[in-house]
Order: sequence, then C-alpha cells, then structure tokens
Amino acid sequence: MNAMKDNRPWEFTCKACNGHSLTVTHVWTVLAGPATESWQEWGPLDADHLWHFIYKEKIETDEEEEEGVERGDFGEFTEDDSDSEPEEYETYEQEDDTEGDEFYVNCASCDREIEFGWSQPERGGRIYPVECSDFVPGEYWPEPRYGEAWKQKHWLRKNTE
Repeated sequence: MNAMKDNRPWEFTCKACNGHSLTVTHVWTVLAGPATESWQEWGPLDADHLWHFIYKEKIETDEEEEEGVERGDFGEFTEDDSDSEPEEYETYEQEDDTEGDEFYVNCASCDREIEFGWSQPERGGRIYPVECSDFVPGEYWPEPRYGEAWKQKHWLRKNTE
C-alpha cells in the first residue's frame, strides 16, 4: 500500500491533468463603510474531508486598480475619540448573512473546478467532491449552485425537505 492511501482513505485523480490534490476556496464579502470588499481564503482538502485555510487575501477589482486607488492602513480610520456616532468610513464588519458566501473545490494542479457536496445541511460539516472515490450519490447535500444538476441526476438526499 502506498503512502498516499495511508494518509488519505479516498482517492482523487483529475480528469484533465491527473493531479491528486484538491484546494478549497471560500469567498465572502465584508462591509467597509458604504462600500463592500471581497475576500478569499484557501487551503487543501484534508484526508478526513475537512479543510484548513492557509492563505487569505482581499480580492482587488480591476476598476480600483485602473483608477490608481492608493490603499492605506484602514486601522488609522477606525479610532473615534468623539462622543458622536461613528462616520460611515469607521464601519468595517463581515456581513452576518453567509448565504452569499461562495465555496469552490478545485484541482490543486490545474485549477479545474470540481463539483461537491456537504455532509450536513446548509453547508455544514465535511466537503465531499463528486470525483473522489468515496463519494456516494444521495448521501450529501449539494453546494447550492449544483442543486439543480443533482436533482436531475437523482443525487439529492431522500427524506429531506
């Protein structure tokens, strides 16, 4: 038995590049005053179908880059020594509604997107990519963007709403 099987009970082989590792990416939006910012974090899908994020960065838009926007330390605008209400630019918080968050699973070698589901409803639990050897149709909840495709394939869980 090779070392890879010892460390990972499931197998994945990319149809495009024959890679064997998967990356999970989470994209979300934060409120920054009257504007919003998008952020992403990513890391490997582990042997137990859990993941951990190693990298995190703000997603820069081409429009901001073209305008030559200079970014400073946002922290210098967050302190308020007055008794008045904070200004709009002093607000910096992650949106509570995570429904708009996006999750992706990609081949770590060629970045091809891999369809996946969750072990618990509402994006809870572990991630199960459909191209992994231990994926069982009808056992998982689909990532929302794959819901219609799973319905057509009869992969939706039985006895669930």
